[in-house]
Amino acid sequence: MGRTACPVGHAVRKWWHHCPACDRSLTWGDTSGRIGGECEECGWAVSPLFGHCPWCATEQEEGGERPVREARGFTLDTPCDWKCGGRVQYPMPHCPTCGRHQYWREDRRFEGTCPHCDRGVDDAMQWCPWCGRDATGQDLMQRALRRTRRLLLVSRIRPWDYKVLLRPGVSGVDPKYPNIVEIEQRYVTGRRRDEIPWRMLTGLITHELGHSFLFRHWRWAKSPEFRRAFGDVTKAYRVRDDGWVDFQRRRVAIAPTDHVSAYATEHPQEDFAETFRFFVTRHGRLRDLFAELGRKRKGVVVYQKFLVLQEYVAGLRRRSR
Repeated sequence: MGRTACPVGHAVRKWWHHCPACDRSLTWGDTSGRIGGECEECGWAVSPLFGHCPWCATEQEEGGERPVREARGFTLDTPCDWKCGGRVQYPMPHCPTCGRHQYWREDRRFEGTCPHCDRGVDDAMQWCPWCGRDATGQDLMQRALRRTRRLLLVSRIRPWDYKVLLRPGVSGVDPKYPNIVEIEQRYVTGRRRDEIPWRMLTGLITHELGHSFLFRHWRWAKSPEFRRAFGDVTKAYRVRDDGWVDFQRRRVAIAPTDHVSAYATEHPQEDFAETFRFFVTRHGRLRDLFAELGRKRKGVVVYQKFLVLQEYVAGLRRRSR
């Protein structure tokens, strides 16, 4: 697909339905006259040979029933999914011969999938170029995001330029892209609003933000004071992705003695993310946290973990003034 621009100048690719930067609807007509016609229904360029518009599936009056294999202005290089004898060109949603819907694999073309239409999107896109809805999926989890932002504020953790994306698969943060936080979309999509586990979702987002915070401050993560409290975060990461974690829990677990939760024992990175989650969801109030740690007979190292985190957060605030 060739690169061009939307009406206000944002970069787009030809045959996208919407601009991913401003969400303007795009129409790709036959401006050069080279293709030979436009669909009366949607206004997009179509060949006189097409029996159906490949963009909106409207039947064309001039097109015949003969399978279309070549058409001026198009590169029809892929057989129709329904084996009608015709050929299609990416990203046509319909076959120009039979008009039936086409399925495209876009995992190699894009970084992710739109939570609304399942078409390919990139992490930098705000709007889906196919359906025009929020490509990040943040519109589906606003309640949890607002709660998380408030928790970070009252915990006095300065905001950073993280971006939360709703994506299929496993929640997590890639160390190469510390500002991109992916949340598994099965917790949100396909559910009614009253069925979404908002408290758990807030805890999950906060936990993953702990990973983002750690990767952004990787030099601190390798400092002596951090290593004494959490261990070596650079050791091989072998943690099962299918393990169950109670992210809605706000109370520190009684066992194990030297960690805030059982999941924190999996790896020093998870230990920090869980400590970060409890620190944030408890509003950074160490007096209340330490009283609970005492009642549950937690080890001295757990106190050290919260103190190391609080001291570093306070240092970031001082340096930003």
